[in-house]
Amino acid sequence: MHELQALLQGKIPPQAISVDFLIEMAERHTNLNSAEYKLIELAVNMILAHTLDQALQHL
Repeated sequence: MHELQALLQGKIPPQAISVDFLIEMAERHTNLNSAEYKLIELAVNMILAHTLDQALQHL
């Protein structure tokens, strides 16, 4: 969770978080109302947005 918090705080770049790590975290925290789930959801959205921006730059 510390890595995800650092990502959301801008302390580490989105590419520093692996998709495998996100999947592992999502499998552990399945309660949709938990703070951990919300943190994972925000991190996934941030990483996907960053990846999409990178892809659009190459088009």
